[in-house]
Parts: sequence; structure tokens; C-alpha cells
Amino acid sequence: MVLLDQKLNTLQHIINDITEDLGFFGSIISSEEGLIIFTSNQVDPKIELESLAAKAASLFNDYREFSENPEDVTISYTDKKIFIQKISLTNNSDNGILLITIMPQNIRYFRRKVNKIAKHLSNSTIIP
Repeated sequence: MVLLDQKLNTLQHIINDITEDLGFFGSIISSEEGLIIFTSNQVDPKIELESLAAKAASLFNDYREFSENPEDVTISYTDKKIFIQKISLTNNSDNGILLITIMPQNIRYFRRKVNKIAKHLSNSTIIP
């Protein structure tokens, strides 16, 4: 139990640091069904997290009908940008989670930092 708590704290620390350092509005980790697993401590209170996670899951599930299944999607609004990335947890691509990052519209070079979170998630043994 102590080891699990340490891993969760480390993951929380990484997500919080990257979210704060880049000026993101928040980060969400959800299941492919849209259930929230984990969020950064600092999330814009105007954002409905459950609704966003469900819409992200729906977006990726709808893409399964097409021949090309994207690994990430960027949605731009006038005041923010939402980057959604599918992360495989095992060699089987059917088992994964979604990393949803909400950021200001003017942030351009964000993929490297978001990929740092994704790398920690894919190497993590604490996410089911």
C-alpha cells in the first residue's frame, strides 16, 4: 500500500508540475469509456471534467468506424485548446487510457511536454 501511495504521489507531482510549468488549465486521465481516473490539482473550475472526459471517449470510439484510428486529437476554441491523446498501456492496442490536456489557445509547442506525461503513464503499473 505504501508503494502504491508513493507511485500515485509521484504521478500526481509530475502531472501538476507539467500543468503548472506550461500554464495549462488542467490535465485529466480517463478510461476509454470516459470515466475519470486522475486529474491535476489545478483544473479550471469552469470546465466540466466529467462531460469533457465523456466527450473525449465518444470522439475516439466514433473514430473506430473509420479505417484510420488517430492516436491524438486537437480541438481548438477561441479561448482554449484541448489535446486528447490515446495511450496504450500494454502491447494490445485495445487496452488504453486517454490523456486530456486543456491549455490556452496560444500555446504552440506542447507535444513534447504532454508526451512526458504520456511516457510516465504508459510505464506506470498503477493505472489499471
